[in-house]
Amino acid sequence: RLRRDKIKKFLKKDEIYSTMTTYPLMGVNNFTAPHYEPTGPVALSSYVPDQIINPHPRFATLTKNIRTRRGSKVDIRVPLFMDKNNSPADGNEIHMDAMGFGMGCCCLQTTFLARNLEEARDLYDHLAVLGPIMLSLTAATPFFKGQVAETDVRWSVISQSVDDRTPEERGLAGEPLKHAILKSRYDSISCYIAEENSGYFKPKYNDLNIKFDHYTYDYLLSKGVDKVLAKHVAHLWIRDPLVIYEKRINIDDKTEVDHFENIQSTNWQSVRFKPPPTKDIGWRVEFRTMEVQITDFENAAFTVFIALLSRAI
Repeated sequence: RLRRDKIKKFLKKDEIYSTMTTYPLMGVNNFTAPHYEPTGPVALSSYVPDQIINPHPRFATLTKNIRTRRGSKVDIRVPLFMDKNNSPADGNEIHMDAMGFGMGCCCLQTTFLARNLEEARDLYDHLAVLGPIMLSLTAATPFFKGQVAETDVRWSVISQSVDDRTPEERGLAGEPLKHAILKSRYDSISCYIAEENSGYFKPKYNDLNIKFDHYTYDYLLSKGVDKVLAKHVAHLWIRDPLVIYEKRINIDDKTEVDHFENIQSTNWQSVRFKPPPTKDIGWRVEFRTMEVQITDFENAAFTVFIALLSRAI
C-alpha cells in the first residue's frame, strides 16, 4: 500500500497504474524519458541504453559478466505472431540482445517456510510439477519490443537473457559435446530431491543425465548428505560465480553463507530449495514460475491459491 500511495502522487488525473510483466515498447525508438542512446559499455545493446539498468552495482556487473563469460552479447529470439499485417519480408522473430529484456520482466514469486528439511524436500518436488501449469495459468507476456509474440510467457526470454554458457558449453558445431551444458542457468529444475525412502519418490523419476561437480558431490557425501540432495547441490556448482563483493571474498564459511548464496542465487530455476541462512530462519521453498497480473486482486488471488495448495501438499 505504501508503494501504491507513492506512485499515485505522481499520476495525472487521466492516469492509472497497473503491474505488467514487460514494458511493451522497451527497446523501441525513444522509449525512455529522458532519452538515452543504446550501445552503452555495459550491455553493448543495439536497442536499450545502460541507463535503464538498476543503479545497484550487482546488476551492471551481472550484465557485463554474463556477456563476457559467454563471449558475445546474449541472443534472445522469440517467434513473431504472424497475421495479415505481417509479411515474410518482416522476418518471423523478435530479436533482443540484453539481459534487461529478460531480467526486466516482472513476476509473482512466493516463498514458503517448511516445518523441517524433509517437508521442504517434498514441497520442492510437488511444486516443481505444478510450475509449468501455473506458468500457463498466469500467462501474461504477449508483447516484446513493440511486437506481438507467438508465445505468451516470459520464461524463455529470461532464460536466454542470462545464458552465460560459452560456445563449447552450448554445444555449438565444432565444439566437443562432452563439455555441453544442456540449458541456461535460468530454467526448469533438473532433478527431484526427496529422500529415497519417502512415500512417493522413485529413483526412475530422476532420469536426466545431469552434469554435476564431482568434488562437491563427494565432499557432501563425506559429510553425511544423501546422494539425491548431494547431486542437486553439486549440479548447481557446475556454474561459475557471476558477481561477488570485494569485502565478502575472505569470510568464514562456517559462519557465513555468502559463498554458497553466490552460486545458489544465480541458479534461477523454476523452484528453489533454500537452506537456512541463519539459525533464526528455517528450510524454505521458493515457487518462481507465476507471472505478475495486471491488478493487485489477481496477484493476491494467485498468491493465496499457491499458499493454500502448498499446505494441502
